Amino acid sequence: MKKFLFSGIIACLIGFCLSCTTTEDSAGLQMRAGLPNLNYKIQKNEPVSVVFLGGSITNHQGYRVQITDWLKQQYSNVQFTSINSGIGGTGSDLGVFRTERDVLQYHPDLVFVEFAVNDAKTDSLVIAHSMEGIVRKIWHHNPHTDICFLYTLNEPMLDDLKAGKNYRSVRYMETVADYYDIPSVNFADDVLELLNEDKLVFKGDSKKEYSGKIVFTNDGTHPTYDGGHPIYTKTLSRSLLQMNKAQEKAHALKAPLYPGNYEKAKMIPVTEFEHSEGWKLLSKDDKAFSNFQGDQKALPVVLESSDSEDFVKVHFKGIRVGVFDLIGPSSGGMTVEIDQNDPSYIRRFDKYCGDRNRTNYCLFESLNEEEHTIIIRPDNRRFEKAEIYKMNPKRIKETEYFNEFNTYLGYILLVGDIIQN
Repeated sequence: MKKFLFSGIIACLIGFCLSCTTTEDSAGLQMRAGLPNLNYKIQKNEPVSVVFLGGSITNHQGYRVQITDWLKQQYSNVQFTSINSGIGGTGSDLGVFRTERDVLQYHPDLVFVEFAVNDAKTDSLVIAHSMEGIVRKIWHHNPHTDICFLYTLNEPMLDDLKAGKNYRSVRYMETVADYYDIPSVNFADDVLELLNEDKLVFKGDSKKEYSGKIVFTNDGTHPTYDGGHPIYTKTLSRSLLQMNKAQEKAHALKAPLYPGNYEKAKMIPVTEFEHSEGWKLLSKDDKAFSNFQGDQKALPVVLESSDSEDFVKVHFKGIRVGVFDLIGPSSGGMTVEIDQNDPSYIRRFDKYCGDRNRTNYCLFESLNEEEHTIIIRPDNRRFEKAEIYKMNPKRIKETEYFNEFNTYLGYILLVGDIIQN
Protein backbone atom coordinates (compact mmCIF):
# COMPACT_ATOMS: atom_id res chain seq x y z
CA MET A 1 0.00 0.00 0.00
CA LYS A 2 2.79 2.42 0.94
CA LYS A 3 4.55 1.79 -2.37
CA PHE A 4 1.44 2.80 -4.33
CA LEU A 5 0.96 5.83 -2.08
CA PHE A 6 4.53 6.98 -2.73
CA SER A 7 4.12 6.43 -6.47
CA GLY A 8 1.03 8.61 -6.47
CA ILE A 9 2.81 11.30 -4.49
CA ILE A 10 5.77 11.34 -6.86
CA ALA A 11 3.54 11.46 -9.93
CA CYS A 12 1.72 14.48 -8.53
CA LEU A 13 5.01 16.16 -7.67
CA ILE A 14 6.38 15.72 -11.17
CA GLY A 15 3.23 17.23 -12.64
CA PHE A 16 3.44 20.15 -10.24
CA CYS A 17 7.14 20.81 -10.76
CA LEU A 18 6.99 20.75 -14.55
CA SER A 19 4.74 23.79 -14.31
CA CYS A 20 7.12 25.69 -12.01
CA THR A 21 8.64 28.94 -13.15
CA THR A 22 12.43 29.02 -13.05
CA THR A 23 12.95 32.76 -13.45
CA GLU A 24 13.26 33.68 -9.79
CA ASP A 25 13.69 32.09 -6.38
CA SER A 26 10.53 30.24 -5.34
CA ALA A 27 9.02 30.28 -1.87
CA GLY A 28 11.53 29.06 0.70
CA LEU A 29 14.53 28.99 -1.64
CA GLN A 30 17.68 31.04 -1.19
CA MET A 31 19.47 29.99 -4.37
CA ARG A 32 22.85 31.68 -3.90
CA ALA A 33 25.43 29.68 -5.92
CA GLY A 34 22.98 26.85 -6.48
CA LEU A 35 24.04 23.27 -7.21
CA PRO A 36 26.24 23.62 -10.31
CA ASN A 37 28.18 20.37 -9.99
CA LEU A 38 25.08 18.28 -9.40
CA ASN A 39 23.46 19.68 -12.54
CA TYR A 40 26.67 19.24 -14.53
CA LYS A 41 26.73 15.53 -13.67
CA ILE A 42 23.03 15.20 -14.44
CA GLN A 43 23.55 16.80 -17.87
CA LYS A 44 26.37 14.34 -18.52
CA ASN A 45 24.19 11.41 -17.33
CA GLU A 46 26.89 10.53 -14.81
CA PRO A 47 26.12 8.63 -11.56
CA VAL A 48 25.16 10.87 -8.64
CA SER A 49 25.57 10.16 -4.93
CA VAL A 50 23.40 12.10 -2.46
CA VAL A 51 23.85 12.08 1.33
CA PHE A 52 21.07 13.22 3.66
CA LEU A 53 22.65 14.34 6.97
CA GLY A 54 20.16 15.17 9.69
CA GLY A 55 17.93 14.05 12.54
CA SER A 56 14.81 11.91 12.80
CA ILE A 57 12.86 13.89 10.17
CA THR A 58 15.57 12.91 7.69
CA ASN A 59 15.91 9.38 9.05
CA HIS A 60 12.21 8.62 8.60
CA GLN A 61 10.97 7.10 5.36
CA GLY A 62 9.53 10.44 4.25
CA TYR A 63 10.88 13.36 2.21
CA ARG A 64 14.28 11.68 1.85
CA VAL A 65 12.76 8.64 0.14
CA GLN A 66 10.25 10.71 -1.81
CA ILE A 67 12.80 13.18 -3.18
CA THR A 68 15.10 10.31 -4.16
CA ASP A 69 12.24 8.69 -6.08
CA TRP A 70 11.46 12.05 -7.68
CA LEU A 71 15.08 12.49 -8.80
CA LYS A 72 15.13 9.02 -10.32
CA GLN A 73 11.93 9.69 -12.26
CA GLN A 74 12.83 13.25 -13.22
CA TYR A 75 16.28 12.21 -14.53
CA SER A 76 15.71 8.63 -15.59
CA ASN A 77 19.05 8.36 -17.41
CA VAL A 78 21.01 9.12 -14.24
CA GLN A 79 21.91 6.53 -11.62
CA PHE A 80 21.18 8.03 -8.19
CA THR A 81 22.52 6.59 -4.93
CA SER A 82 20.89 7.90 -1.77
CA ILE A 83 22.57 7.56 1.64
CA ASN A 84 20.54 7.94 4.84
CA SER A 85 22.73 9.63 7.46
CA GLY A 86 19.91 10.77 9.70
CA ILE A 87 20.00 9.91 13.42
CA GLY A 88 17.01 10.82 15.56
CA GLY A 89 17.44 13.33 18.36
CA THR A 90 20.77 14.67 17.09
CA GLY A 91 21.77 18.14 15.95
CA SER A 92 24.58 19.77 14.03
CA ASP A 93 26.73 19.52 17.17
CA LEU A 94 26.91 15.76 16.62
CA GLY A 95 26.59 15.97 12.84
CA VAL A 96 29.93 17.73 12.55
CA PHE A 97 31.62 14.86 14.40
CA ARG A 98 29.80 12.31 12.21
CA THR A 99 30.80 13.94 8.94
CA GLU A 100 33.78 11.69 8.12
CA ARG A 101 31.98 8.45 8.90
CA ASP A 102 28.47 9.28 7.77
CA VAL A 103 29.13 11.62 4.83
CA LEU A 104 32.64 11.73 3.41
CA GLN A 105 33.22 7.99 3.14
CA TYR A 106 30.49 7.92 0.47
CA HIS A 107 32.20 10.61 -1.66
CA PRO A 108 28.92 12.45 -2.27
CA ASP A 109 28.11 14.80 -5.11
CA LEU A 110 25.42 16.51 -3.02
CA VAL A 111 24.89 16.77 0.74
CA PHE A 112 21.60 17.90 2.26
CA VAL A 113 22.04 19.14 5.85
CA GLU A 114 18.90 19.16 8.05
CA PHE A 115 19.23 20.22 11.70
CA ALA A 116 16.97 23.27 12.19
CA VAL A 117 14.51 21.53 14.53
CA ASN A 118 17.03 19.63 16.64
CA ASP A 119 19.19 22.75 16.94
CA ALA A 120 16.24 24.82 18.14
CA LYS A 121 17.62 25.20 21.67
CA THR A 122 21.32 24.75 20.92
CA ASP A 123 23.73 27.55 21.81
CA SER A 124 24.08 30.00 18.92
CA LEU A 125 27.87 29.72 18.67
CA VAL A 126 27.72 25.93 18.79
CA ILE A 127 25.30 25.97 15.85
CA ALA A 128 27.54 28.34 13.89
CA HIS A 129 30.73 26.44 14.74
CA SER A 130 29.14 23.08 13.89
CA MET A 131 27.53 24.10 10.60
CA GLU A 132 30.69 25.84 9.43
CA GLY A 133 32.70 22.79 10.46
CA ILE A 134 30.46 20.55 8.35
CA VAL A 135 30.90 22.80 5.31
CA ARG A 136 34.66 23.07 5.64
CA LYS A 137 35.08 19.32 6.17
CA ILE A 138 33.10 18.55 3.03
CA TRP A 139 34.95 21.04 0.83
CA HIS A 140 38.35 20.03 2.17
CA HIS A 141 37.47 16.50 1.15
CA ASN A 142 36.11 17.52 -2.26
CA PRO A 143 35.51 21.14 -3.31
CA HIS A 144 33.21 19.92 -6.12
CA THR A 145 30.63 18.56 -3.68
CA ASP A 146 27.49 20.69 -3.59
CA ILE A 147 25.78 21.43 -0.27
CA CYS A 148 22.22 22.50 0.48
CA PHE A 149 20.85 23.42 3.92
CA LEU A 150 17.28 22.29 4.65
CA TYR A 151 15.16 24.02 7.30
CA THR A 152 12.39 21.90 8.79
CA LEU A 153 9.98 23.26 11.40
CA ASN A 154 8.04 22.26 14.49
CA GLU A 155 5.25 23.68 16.64
CA PRO A 156 7.39 25.89 18.95
CA MET A 157 8.63 27.79 15.88
CA LEU A 158 5.17 28.86 14.72
CA ASP A 159 4.92 32.14 16.64
CA ASP A 160 8.14 33.46 15.11
CA LEU A 161 7.22 32.19 11.66
CA LYS A 162 3.74 33.73 11.76
CA ALA A 163 5.39 37.02 12.73
CA GLY A 164 7.52 36.85 9.60
CA LYS A 165 10.76 35.93 11.39
CA ASN A 166 13.09 33.02 10.83
CA TYR A 167 13.52 30.82 13.87
CA ARG A 168 16.75 31.31 15.82
CA SER A 169 18.48 28.14 14.60
CA VAL A 170 17.70 29.06 10.99
CA ARG A 171 19.09 32.57 11.46
CA TYR A 172 22.44 31.22 12.65
CA MET A 173 22.56 28.64 9.87
CA GLU A 174 21.75 31.29 7.27
CA THR A 175 24.78 33.29 8.41
CA VAL A 176 26.98 30.34 7.43
CA ALA A 177 25.03 29.65 4.22
CA ASP A 178 25.30 33.27 3.12
CA TYR A 179 29.03 33.48 3.83
CA TYR A 180 29.81 30.33 1.80
CA ASP A 181 27.17 31.03 -0.90
CA ILE A 182 25.36 27.78 -0.09
CA PRO A 183 21.72 27.40 -1.15
CA SER A 184 19.07 26.79 1.47
CA VAL A 185 15.47 25.62 1.35
CA ASN A 186 13.06 26.67 4.10
CA PHE A 187 10.07 24.33 4.26
CA ALA A 188 8.08 26.75 6.43
CA ASP A 189 6.78 28.91 3.57
CA ASP A 190 4.55 26.29 1.96
CA VAL A 191 3.40 24.94 5.32
CA LEU A 192 2.40 28.40 6.54
CA GLU A 193 0.57 29.16 3.31
CA LEU A 194 -1.61 26.07 3.74
CA LEU A 195 -2.06 26.83 7.43
CA ASN A 196 -3.18 30.39 6.71
CA GLU A 197 -5.62 29.12 4.08
CA ASP A 198 -7.11 26.74 6.67
CA LYS A 199 -6.12 23.78 4.51
CA LEU A 200 -3.71 22.29 7.05
CA VAL A 201 -3.77 21.15 10.68
CA PHE A 202 -0.28 21.50 12.11
CA LYS A 203 -0.77 19.04 14.99
CA GLY A 204 -3.52 16.51 14.54
CA ASP A 205 -5.49 14.61 17.16
CA SER A 206 -5.90 10.91 16.42
CA LYS A 207 -9.40 11.04 17.93
CA LYS A 208 -10.57 13.68 15.47
CA GLU A 209 -11.26 13.79 11.76
CA TYR A 210 -10.21 16.73 9.61
CA SER A 211 -12.26 16.49 6.45
CA GLY A 212 -10.45 17.90 3.46
CA LYS A 213 -7.46 19.13 5.47
CA ILE A 214 -3.86 17.96 5.53
CA VAL A 215 -2.68 16.71 8.92
CA PHE A 216 0.90 17.92 8.93
CA THR A 217 2.09 16.18 12.13
CA ASN A 218 0.63 14.09 14.92
CA ASP A 219 3.16 15.27 17.50
CA GLY A 220 4.04 18.83 16.50
CA THR A 221 7.41 17.86 15.02
CA HIS A 222 7.48 14.80 12.76
CA PRO A 223 5.58 15.18 9.47
CA THR A 224 3.00 12.55 8.59
CA TYR A 225 4.04 10.29 5.73
CA ASP A 226 1.01 10.97 3.53
CA GLY A 227 0.43 14.62 4.47
CA GLY A 228 3.45 16.39 5.95
CA HIS A 229 6.39 14.84 4.14
CA PRO A 230 4.90 15.37 0.66
CA ILE A 231 4.81 19.12 1.39
CA TYR A 232 8.53 19.04 2.17
CA THR A 233 9.12 17.01 -0.99
CA LYS A 234 7.13 19.45 -3.14
CA THR A 235 9.07 22.42 -1.78
CA LEU A 236 12.43 20.72 -2.30
CA SER A 237 11.71 19.34 -5.77
CA ARG A 238 10.51 22.76 -6.95
CA SER A 239 13.69 24.32 -5.55
CA LEU A 240 15.91 21.75 -7.24
CA LEU A 241 14.34 22.56 -10.60
CA GLN A 242 15.04 26.24 -10.08
CA MET A 243 18.68 25.62 -9.21
CA ASN A 244 19.32 24.52 -12.79
CA LYS A 245 22.67 26.16 -13.56
CA ALA A 246 25.21 23.53 -14.58
CA GLN A 247 28.95 24.02 -14.23
CA GLU A 248 31.90 21.95 -13.09
CA LYS A 249 33.09 24.24 -10.33
CA ALA A 250 35.32 24.02 -7.27
CA HIS A 251 33.73 25.78 -4.32
CA ALA A 252 36.05 28.34 -2.73
CA LEU A 253 37.03 27.55 0.84
CA LYS A 254 37.49 31.05 2.20
CA ALA A 255 39.04 32.04 5.51
CA PRO A 256 36.83 30.80 8.37
CA LEU A 257 33.85 32.91 9.31
CA TYR A 258 34.24 31.71 12.91
CA PRO A 259 37.86 30.99 13.96
CA GLY A 260 36.57 28.60 16.63
CA ASN A 261 34.58 26.46 14.20
CA TYR A 262 34.56 22.67 14.53
CA GLU A 263 36.38 21.83 11.31
CA LYS A 264 38.78 19.63 13.31
CA ALA A 265 35.97 17.63 14.93
CA LYS A 266 36.72 13.93 15.26
CA MET A 267 34.71 10.91 16.40
CA ILE A 268 37.03 8.15 17.63
CA PRO A 269 36.09 4.73 19.07
CA VAL A 270 36.53 4.74 22.84
CA THR A 271 38.65 1.58 22.63
CA GLU A 272 41.41 3.57 20.92
CA PHE A 273 42.06 5.56 24.10
CA GLU A 274 43.87 4.52 27.25
CA HIS A 275 41.34 2.80 29.52
CA SER A 276 41.27 0.51 32.53
CA GLU A 277 40.74 -3.23 32.23
CA GLY A 278 37.43 -3.30 34.08
CA TRP A 279 35.37 -2.11 31.15
CA LYS A 280 33.24 -4.76 29.43
CA LEU A 281 33.03 -4.80 25.64
CA LEU A 282 29.35 -5.27 24.85
CA SER A 283 28.01 -7.70 22.28
CA LYS A 284 24.89 -6.96 20.27
CA ASP A 285 23.08 -9.59 22.40
CA ASP A 286 23.44 -7.49 25.54
CA LYS A 287 20.29 -6.04 27.11
CA ALA A 288 21.59 -2.54 26.33
CA PHE A 289 20.88 -3.28 22.65
CA SER A 290 17.38 -4.67 23.24
CA ASN A 291 14.36 -2.52 22.39
CA PHE A 292 16.81 -0.28 20.58
CA GLN A 293 15.58 2.93 19.00
CA GLY A 294 17.46 3.74 15.82
CA ASP A 295 20.34 1.97 14.14
CA GLN A 296 22.57 -0.20 16.34
CA LYS A 297 25.34 0.25 13.76
CA ALA A 298 25.68 3.86 14.90
CA LEU A 299 27.63 2.48 17.89
CA PRO A 300 29.64 -0.50 16.59
CA VAL A 301 31.75 -0.59 19.78
CA VAL A 302 30.43 0.04 23.31
CA LEU A 303 32.26 -0.25 26.63
CA GLU A 304 30.19 -0.77 29.80
CA SER A 305 31.07 -0.30 33.47
CA SER A 306 29.50 0.78 36.74
CA ASP A 307 32.78 0.77 38.68
CA SER A 308 34.00 4.25 39.59
CA GLU A 309 37.58 2.93 39.60
CA ASP A 310 37.41 2.39 35.85
CA PHE A 311 38.46 5.20 33.54
CA VAL A 312 39.01 6.39 29.99
CA LYS A 313 41.81 8.91 29.51
CA VAL A 314 41.89 11.41 26.65
CA HIS A 315 45.03 13.49 26.00
CA PHE A 316 44.60 15.99 23.20
CA LYS A 317 45.20 19.53 22.00
CA GLY A 318 42.01 21.33 21.13
CA ILE A 319 38.90 23.15 22.27
CA ARG A 320 36.12 20.62 22.90
CA VAL A 321 35.55 17.04 24.02
CA GLY A 322 32.52 14.87 24.66
CA VAL A 323 31.03 11.39 24.28
CA PHE A 324 28.70 9.59 21.89
CA ASP A 325 27.11 6.99 24.12
CA LEU A 326 24.13 4.77 24.84
CA ILE A 327 21.39 5.49 27.36
CA GLY A 328 18.36 3.55 28.51
CA PRO A 329 16.68 1.96 31.56
CA SER A 330 19.99 0.66 32.93
CA SER A 331 22.11 3.77 32.36
CA GLY A 332 23.31 6.00 35.18
CA GLY A 333 25.96 8.68 34.95
CA MET A 334 29.62 9.57 34.68
CA THR A 335 32.15 11.95 36.16
CA VAL A 336 34.43 14.05 33.98
CA GLU A 337 37.73 15.43 35.23
CA ILE A 338 39.38 18.11 33.08
CA ASP A 339 43.04 18.97 33.66
CA GLN A 340 43.02 17.71 37.27
CA ASN A 341 40.18 20.05 38.27
CA ASP A 342 37.32 18.83 40.43
CA PRO A 343 35.29 16.22 38.54
CA SER A 344 31.80 17.06 37.35
CA TYR A 345 28.91 14.61 37.47
CA ILE A 346 26.77 14.13 34.35
CA ARG A 347 23.60 12.05 34.39
CA ARG A 348 23.13 9.87 31.34
CA PHE A 349 19.41 9.13 31.31
CA ASP A 350 16.20 11.04 30.72
CA LYS A 351 12.43 10.66 30.80
CA TYR A 352 12.46 8.82 27.48
CA CYS A 353 14.58 5.93 28.78
CA GLY A 354 11.74 3.94 30.36
CA ASP A 355 11.18 1.46 27.55
CA ARG A 356 14.06 1.69 25.11
CA ASN A 357 17.79 2.07 24.62
CA ARG A 358 19.14 4.62 22.19
CA THR A 359 22.22 6.54 21.15
CA ASN A 360 22.87 9.89 22.79
CA TYR A 361 25.72 12.36 23.09
CA CYS A 362 27.09 14.98 25.41
CA LEU A 363 29.66 17.74 24.84
CA PHE A 364 31.62 18.95 27.85
CA GLU A 365 32.58 22.56 28.51
CA SER A 366 34.48 24.65 25.94
CA LEU A 367 38.25 24.81 26.45
CA ASN A 368 41.16 27.01 25.47
CA GLU A 369 43.09 25.72 22.48
CA GLU A 370 45.93 23.98 24.29
CA GLU A 371 46.83 20.56 25.64
CA HIS A 372 44.25 18.92 27.90
CA THR A 373 43.85 15.67 29.80
CA ILE A 374 40.32 14.39 30.30
CA ILE A 375 39.46 11.46 32.56
CA ILE A 376 36.00 9.92 32.29
CA ARG A 377 34.78 7.53 34.99
CA PRO A 378 31.54 5.64 35.55
CA ASP A 379 29.50 7.01 38.44
CA ASN A 380 26.96 4.62 39.94
CA ARG A 381 25.40 7.05 42.40
CA ARG A 382 21.76 6.19 42.80
CA PHE A 383 18.76 8.35 42.07
CA GLU A 384 15.03 7.74 41.82
CA LYS A 385 14.58 6.72 38.22
CA ALA A 386 10.91 5.98 38.71
CA GLU A 387 10.31 9.58 39.77
CA ILE A 388 11.97 10.86 36.62
CA TYR A 389 10.11 8.40 34.43
CA LYS A 390 6.77 9.51 35.87
CA MET A 391 7.08 12.49 33.53
CA ASN A 392 6.53 10.00 30.71
CA PRO A 393 4.58 7.11 32.27
CA LYS A 394 3.65 5.37 29.03
CA ARG A 395 7.34 4.64 28.52
CA ILE A 396 7.87 2.78 31.82
CA LYS A 397 8.26 -0.91 30.98
CA GLU A 398 11.74 -2.27 31.74
CA THR A 399 11.55 -1.73 35.50
CA GLU A 400 13.83 -4.69 36.21
CA TYR A 401 16.74 -2.56 34.99
CA PHE A 402 15.95 0.51 37.10
CA ASN A 403 18.33 -0.68 39.82
CA GLU A 404 21.32 -0.64 37.48
CA PHE A 405 23.39 2.52 36.99
CA ASN A 406 25.81 1.75 34.20
CA THR A 407 27.92 3.88 31.88
CA TYR A 408 27.97 2.97 28.18
CA LEU A 409 30.60 4.69 26.01
CA GLY A 410 30.88 4.32 22.23
CA TYR A 411 32.90 7.20 20.80
CA ILE A 412 34.98 10.03 22.14
CA LEU A 413 34.17 13.32 20.42
CA LEU A 414 36.91 15.93 20.23
CA VAL A 415 37.72 19.10 18.34
CA GLY A 416 41.47 19.08 17.94
CA ASP A 417 44.21 16.47 17.68
CA ILE A 418 45.08 13.48 19.84
CA ILE A 419 48.45 13.62 21.57
CA GLN A 420 50.12 10.23 21.58
CA ASN A 421 51.74 9.33 24.90
